[in-house]
Amino acid sequence: MRVAIYTLGCKVNQFESWAIEEQFESLGCQIVSWKEEADIYVVNTCAVTSKAAYQSRQVLNRLRREHPKAKIIATGCHVQTDPAMIMESVGTGVCLAGNEQKPLIASMSIKHTGCTGIFISDISRVKEISPLFVSRPPRGRTRAFLKIQDGCNAFCSYCIVPYARGRSRSLPEDMIVKQVMDLAEKGVKEVVLTGIHIGFYGRDLKNGLSLLSLLKELCSNFPEVRFRLSSIEATELSDELLEWASETGNFCRHFHIPLQSGSTKVLKDMNRRYNPEDFEELIFKIKERIPLCGIGTDVMTGFPSEGEEEFKHTVELLERVPITYLHAFPYSPRPGTVAAAMPCKTTRKEAKERARQIIDLGREKRARFCQQMVGKNIKVLVEGRGDRENVFKGRGDNYVEILMESETDPTGRLIDVSCLQSIGDALIGTPC
Repeated sequence: MRVAIYTLGCKVNQFESWAIEEQFESLGCQIVSWKEEADIYVVNTCAVTSKAAYQSRQVLNRLRREHPKAKIIATGCHVQTDPAMIMESVGTGVCLAGNEQKPLIASMSIKHTGCTGIFISDISRVKEISPLFVSRPPRGRTRAFLKIQDGCNAFCSYCIVPYARGRSRSLPEDMIVKQVMDLAEKGVKEVVLTGIHIGFYGRDLKNGLSLLSLLKELCSNFPEVRFRLSSIEATELSDELLEWASETGNFCRHFHIPLQSGSTKVLKDMNRRYNPEDFEELIFKIKERIPLCGIGTDVMTGFPSEGEEEFKHTVELLERVPITYLHAFPYSPRPGTVAAAMPCKTTRKEAKERARQIIDLGREKRARFCQQMVGKNIKVLVEGRGDRENVFKGRGDNYVEILMESETDPTGRLIDVSCLQSIGDALIGTPC
């Protein structure tokens, strides 16, 4: 059977789709592009914004229209939170499987003869993580994501994710080590540890394991692999973790730390558990201990209580701190969240314009960081060919993009590169 998988949303969704792909392959199925003819189409949906949910329904409608004889399975966060909306939009001919059913999707798809059905559990009652495993990176990728945690206990006022993913749950250490071992044996040189709220890793386990103790175990046992965190909250990046990171060669000099707003009032209304001063102090502390560390952040514009003054505080904070790249997106009200009932100071158009300003600032900061890298040597994981012969591209451990010339193909290898010059937000280098 031919199977195609379409993924929307976050790195956790990407990991889960790769794991589902391996499940199908283990059952003898052939994986094809979602643009090709297939017997089964799996759409891993997203609900983090209204736009992502709408795009999920668009894909399902298109597949149902263009492939009426195929079996179509929808899974993911939009399925978990809004199954009735999907059924109303798409109609019959689509099978819905909740997030907890993902480990069973391949076997269900092949054994279940019908094209419809709803398999969604009450995820708020789930106490243990549903294991999904990968043994290799997806075709064409040089790094592997590995989900070590799922769910979230934070309940930020704008966020639907706790209702889609349930409470925080951690993957036991032995399961993580086994997957890293399999990946390392396949030649994987970088593993990105990911989760919904990764700083909560281990708090639900009985052995007292923490994110830091897991990182120490992995970096010590697999010195030929470098490890990266996908994201971590400002309140969970401890001095101990930072000190260890500054001394550990195969832990990437890179943190992605969401900010969302530089306004004390807006952060309080968002139910974020830090203030702008805490965030600023942390960023400067990181740069003091790890000068060439790449630091990224997320910013939400147009939150209901964000007026011109509050947005100004965000811009001023971002201009002060040595962030190296920025992601920005306009606020999207999600039914069922606290923020959805708040009166809004900002129009959708204004929110989009503010996001554009943040993105422009991010480009400037990325370019400035690249200029600082000129003359330095950096360890690069080569990801593939560039747009010219004998030119290859890769990323440094601090997440900078670099292009280099090489007579031999170094794809998939970790190599030392000397940074010669910066062009915009990328670097030109040469293997040392």
